[in-house]
Amino acid sequence: MNFIVVGTNHKYSPIEIRERLSFPKRKISGAVADLTGSGWINAAVIISTCNRVELYANAEDTDMGIRTLKGFLSNYHHQDAVKIEPYLYMQAGRDAITHLFKVSGGLDSQILGESPILGQVRAGFGEAKEAGYTDTFLEDIFSRAIKLGEEIREATAISGGDISIGSVVKDLIKERIGGLEDKKILIIGVGKISESTARYLNNEKASTVFVSNRTFEKAEELAREVGGIAVRFDRLKEKLREADIIISATTSPHFILRKEDILETTRRPLLIIDLAVPRDVDPKIKSINGVELLCLDDLSYMIEKKLDRRKREIPEALRLIEKEVDDIWSSIAFSGSVPAEVLSL
Repeated sequence: MNFIVVGTNHKYSPIEIRERLSFPKRKISGAVADLTGSGWINAAVIISTCNRVELYANAEDTDMGIRTLKGFLSNYHHQDAVKIEPYLYMQAGRDAITHLFKVSGGLDSQILGESPILGQVRAGFGEAKEAGYTDTFLEDIFSRAIKLGEEIREATAISGGDISIGSVVKDLIKERIGGLEDKKILIIGVGKISESTARYLNNEKASTVFVSNRTFEKAEELAREVGGIAVRFDRLKEKLREADIIISATTSPHFILRKEDILETTRRPLLIIDLAVPRDVDPKIKSINGVELLCLDDLSYMIEKKLDRRKREIPEALRLIEKEVDDIWSSIAFSGSVPAEVLSL
């Protein structure tokens, strides 16, 4: 057993790096297949979210395994290995297990204690397992991580209070422009982040909420739920001219909004919030007078203001993690399944 992880997250890299290294959901299974076929990797799981990209693996050799994961990350995404290495973390053995448990427990998230990350860990593991790219050890570690994540949320208040991307976006908008009663909001995309954000904004009684998506039926469904108006994607530019606030959170691999699209709009001031990774909105839009463009990284200070209560739960969550890691490491050492040099990591 040589359990390792190589990855990056919102604490180690800006969104410009994370979006280059992210794995679209539809490609993760194929990427894991390529990774486990590399020779040094026996089993692997990839977790790719807005704020993190992590490759977990059981390797033949710790050092060669880490080199393989780093090389795979750069080669798969056609990135210069030397340029991305400063943004990566690499852990092995006990440290790698502890890291995974912190991730599943919500201690490593931009929003401390968030619930979605537990579902994302479960989904990444489930996809790798179903495709046959895990082994007994990885299955045990990830199963424990998921169970521990649930236990931490039940035993502590680390997920307590109303803190989510949706609530943070709502507060950020109110801080920037005040009340929403007379504002027209355009939401692009209908995923979980868009849905959460739409619900919070609907409670603020915005003048009009437009919802646009490539699949019009999905836009209609979300629009009905929040009392908004569904917009066909080929009519998106028309609504750009009406919106005071634009929020985009799609899974598109390329920009949804470009500088020329916004230059054609007539409303100023205009607030645009890009919640996608890779980003939906061309950063060049920032140069347009009267337009403010924010991305996920810009939410950090608002999140910090809301987290004081949850931070008090960190010591107890860490105690639960440490206890679980001790139990696992003791059983591994007793079984003799780990080389002595790995046990010392």
